[in-house]
Amino acid sequence: MSHLLFPTDKPAGEMAERLRRVRYVISDADGTMFTGAKATVDSAGAPSPELVETLVELTRAGVSVIPCTGRNRSMIKEDARVLGMPGWIAEMGGVVCTRESSQPEWSYFTGDMPYDPACGKTPHDVICETGVIDDILERFRGHVETYHDNGIGFEYREVTVALRGDAPVEEMQDMLDACGLPLYLADNGLVPRISGATTLNCDLDHPVGMHTYHVTPVGVTKGTGIVRFVELAGLEPDEVMGAGDSPADCVIADHVGVFLFMMNGLDHPSADEELTARNNIYLSSRPSTDGWCQCMRALLAAKE
Repeated sequence: MSHLLFPTDKPAGEMAERLRRVRYVISDADGTMFTGAKATVDSAGAPSPELVETLVELTRAGVSVIPCTGRNRSMIKEDARVLGMPGWIAEMGGVVCTRESSQPEWSYFTGDMPYDPACGKTPHDVICETGVIDDILERFRGHVETYHDNGIGFEYREVTVALRGDAPVEEMQDMLDACGLPLYLADNGLVPRISGATTLNCDLDHPVGMHTYHVTPVGVTKGTGIVRFVELAGLEPDEVMGAGDSPADCVIADHVGVFLFMMNGLDHPSADEELTARNNIYLSSRPSTDGWCQCMRALLAAKE
């Protein structure tokens, strides 16, 4: 199926007008900006300064890049600090920071899930205390496990619970529906490779059908995280461009002027459906970091 392609050189016409208005790029991290969770490699994993140089050029042009990711707060906060990003959205929209500094301004967002900040627990703790995560892990042993965020323990998450595997989505969702809290299973894309210890029954170098999932409060998505960020930052939606590599990221397109979908996400079985459901999604002509940088340079060219 054909999709709209993002310009690979200087945009013209209506697309140029759209891109000239962009002041913020709110982007997924892994598989979109980053390859292998690194900022200093290209899409093939070879050493490259391209991403860092592109981020510098965007900053010079007055365009801020905000990572919007399933990663936990501690991880994305450090990424943002090192790369000079002025804010971030973590845990699929569950934690939002509008000012990254030595004392960042951030807050939890739990959507429809009841949560009292005075309880002394994180929303993640509240979800785990229902017992539903342990029940899912036991029922689908070998087919689902807690996902340890690039080696950092899953217990360091604060709003969502990260899982990965190939267990039946409908059956896991039925278990969540019966746990007493309004929760859903957000699909954050295919797993290209598994490193480190795992309980999954699969080929670690070439896992087939393995997905990253986030047990998430109903009413929390990357889209709602962006809505909160846009409101708190005093922006208009057409001043924001989104980017991602998972069909779950496409919800971002509903809240921004232009959305970039990375071609490496086309392998996902629901990608075509999500892309054709919206008229402001454009497909990169190259995968992940290489494609992201190429499209950002087209954005910069539109502003010249």
